[in-house]
Amino acid sequence: MNTARRNANLVVLAGISAAALLYRFPPEQYSFYPVCPVYRYLHLYCPGCGSTRALAALLHGRVLEAMHYNPLFVALLPLLLVFAAVVYGKAVIKNEIQWPQIPKPALTLLLGIVAFFTMSRNL
Repeated sequence: MNTARRNANLVVLAGISAAALLYRFPPEQYSFYPVCPVYRYLHLYCPGCGSTRALAALLHGRVLEAMHYNPLFVALLPLLLVFAAVVYGKAVIKNEIQWPQIPKPALTLLLGIVAFFTMSRNL
């Protein structure tokens, strides 16, 4: 097996293992998950705060609960999964890890949305 394919398969295996761990040990019931350092020291919610709990809720089929924890994460998760599938497909087919180019206007829009989300959730 080539290196790119092996590395891609290891990342997928790690992701599945992490999801299984999160499914089996939800953050609401177990306290071994790390606390966000931004929230811990600044008492401000970062754009990722609540993402672990949101993913755990999604794994259990509780979409509304996940939206409560972090609606931006829930909204962007399908895009992240498509992005990961494209990278994985290129690793398997072309034997190389190649990141897709994101158009600059799309990246600028995404950063603006993240900034707006971060400010609005801390008001």
